[in-house]
Order: sequence, then structure tokens, then C-alpha cells
Amino acid sequence: MFSYLNKAFVIDDPQARIRQDQDLLSYVIENGKPKLIPLGTKIKVTEARLFKDSVFVRADGWGWTAGNNLKNNFLNETVATYEPVDNNQKGPNAAWDKGTYLKQLTLIQIIGADNSVKFISDDIAEFYLSLVKAADDDGVPLPLKSGFRSYPQQEYLYNGYISGRPGFNLAAKPGFSNHQDGFAYDFAIGGYEGNPRYDWLKLHAPEHGFVRTVNKEPWHWEYRPDVAATGAYKTPNVLK
Repeated sequence: MFSYLNKAFVIDDPQARIRQDQDLLSYVIENGKPKLIPLGTKIKVTEARLFKDSVFVRADGWGWTAGNNLKNNFLNETVATYEPVDNNQKGPNAAWDKGTYLKQLTLIQIIGADNSVKFISDDIAEFYLSLVKAADDDGVPLPLKSGFRSYPQQEYLYNGYISGRPGFNLAAKPGFSNHQDGFAYDFAIGGYEGNPRYDWLKLHAPEHGFVRTVNKEPWHWEYRPDVAATGAYKTPNVLK
């Protein structure tokens, strides 16, 4: 089931234009101007669609509009599911850990930071969605910067790093990244104590099975219920 069903959303843009059903890049025109959904309108979303790297939503009773017209920009809403199509160990659904192939994952497409599209593992989707909903309910949205990475994605990042190409940061070899097992997630967090997102996760993430696992990376949290069950918010190797 899509996460956005049976939820209420609020229009948060005074220029929330309604799009044409058959052409999401074109507006519905009324009296010579684009028809708008009024600011502050509460809506239900009945369908979501990705088109040209943007997410569009069908607002019940109104029509299609851009997802970023909604409060929080449709953040952390699920929009598609991708089942494995084969057993390719280096394919888009293949999970790896420490250089060892694990299995094929069912992946869920989700809206991340800056309206980007990310993937989470269906194995832990229930716990991830519980985490981000609880944070959002407390007024602390958690934008996802990096979720599950496929083998080809990690290979691309690693090759860019070792080649010294501009814009590429330190990256693990393909098959060795924490982000390839389906348990690791990076949020848009730029600091430690005093950062509202970090403070919220430090206090509440273990309740949902998530803890820090990488030293000096306050943004990196993993679903590790065995550690979280102890009440700790980080693994012993995390000193800062």
C-alpha cells in the first residue's frame, strides 16, 4: 500500500497550479490563467506519478499538481515498488554486505531530500516509515539524502572517487558500502547535539530500531534492532 493513501495533506504554495491529466507539464487554464488550488486547502492524494524527475500528485476533487506544492514537499511518501526480475548478483535489487552477496531485495521508491527519489528496502520499510512519521509528528521532518544503493550505483560513485572526478566524495568499493544491504540511511543532518534532527534521532531512533553505526557521520543511521533494544543510540565504535 502507498504511504500517502488515507492521509490529509495541505497546499503550502500560493501558486499550486493544476496540471492537465494527459500532459503533466501543461496547466489547466481557466479565464485565461492557470487554475490554482487555494493556499491552505486540505486534500487527499489518490495517486502519485514520477515524470521527468519530478513527482506529481492527484488531489482528490481538484486534479494533478506538483508534489512540492504540498507542505513538506511530499517528503518520505512512497510512490512505487520494484520487485527483483532475476537473480543478478550485480543487478539493481542485489543486496551486499562486506563484499558478500546477500539476496535480492524488493525496493520501495520514496521521495527524499530536495524532491529527489530514493530507495528503501521493503524488509524494513515498516520501521523506516514509522521512524519518519514519528519525527514529522513532532515537527522534525527527516529528509533522506541516501538510501539503498545498487551495485551499479556504488560502482559509479567508487569509480568517480578513485578517478578524482569533481563532485565525487570518498566511496567504498562496490559490494562493501553500508548502503548496499538495505539497512543504512543517511538523513540531511549537518551537526551533532543542537541540531534538531540529530537531537530527535538520538532520543527516539532506538524506539524504532535505528542507531548510529559510523564514526563522525551524524547523518548515518541503520536499522539494528539488536543494538537499539539495549537502549543505546549508537554502536560502540561510534566515538563522535
